[in-house]
Amino acid sequence: MNGRDHMARIATMRCIHCELSGQEQQGRTYVHHIREGQGMAQRASDYLTVPLCYEHHQGTNGVHGTRAYLRISKLSELDLLAETIARL
Repeated sequence: MNGRDHMARIATMRCIHCELSGQEQQGRTYVHHIREGQGMAQRASDYLTVPLCYEHHQGTNGVHGTRAYLRISKLSELDLLAETIARL
């Protein structure tokens, strides 16, 4: 499976943060490239991706915002990746 096919598969999943926190997902799933161990301008491999809803991805408190959701839930992007892999 190439990276593009892998990301297409990730896009069909429910938001991993919503799943772990028992929330109902609102809206579509976005594919997020994790940024753990990457420089700000570097993009991770297409295989290092997780499914996130808009709020957890680009919302004010999401991974591209204040990251408050991760701090509150005591999760890292690597934790989200591990849980995503476990569900593949």
